[in-house]
Amino acid sequence: MAATRVMASLVAASAALLALCACMTPQDPPAQTVPSVASSPHPVEPTPTATAPAVPRKSAALEDNRVPAPPPPNRVEIPDLGIDVTVQPVGLDDQGRMGLFEDPAIAAWYQWGPAPASERGSTVIAAHVDSLQYDLLPFARLRDAVAGMPVFVTDAAGTRHPYAVQVVDVLDKADVNWAAAFDRAGARASPS
Repeated sequence: MAATRVMASLVAASAALLALCACMTPQDPPAQTVPSVASSPHPVEPTPTATAPAVPRKSAALEDNRVPAPPPPNRVEIPDLGIDVTVQPVGLDDQGRMGLFEDPAIAAWYQWGPAPASERGSTVIAAHVDSLQYDLLPFARLRDAVAGMPVFVTDAAGTRHPYAVQVVDVLDKADVNWAAAFDRAGARASPS
């Protein structure tokens, strides 16, 4: 058991040393070798140490040419259905599902997924369709959507992204293909 701990410690120390070596940048000066001198009552000639083999180096600095994340959506409108709702970001609820707001005037955007100007994937915006307190809510009108109907999503930068309804499917919540709804790989929808 003790041998396993010692071995694990040696492996961890070796990994840490390799990580430090990999983080050196090309601008770093080469490591200097320092002769070791044993402390002894008799003088000992220092023995030269071998230089370490060349280790490939790459900068660990973040690149300056990163593309900033697209701004999140903050409003969705479907004028033909009288829908004009504020959108706010959400994560997951305590059951591991996308969170939703109780307030029917606020739709939820899944903040870990694509935004309207993202190059790939689906922008997921959701809201309740009814409640015991508010009765039918704005998203309940989506059942009357038809192909070609304009949809507008405005982002936090003020850009209004135009889309059009392509298909209308009415499904029970249990029958929704969640993998397709939260697709991150597909091409983004073409604005109308």
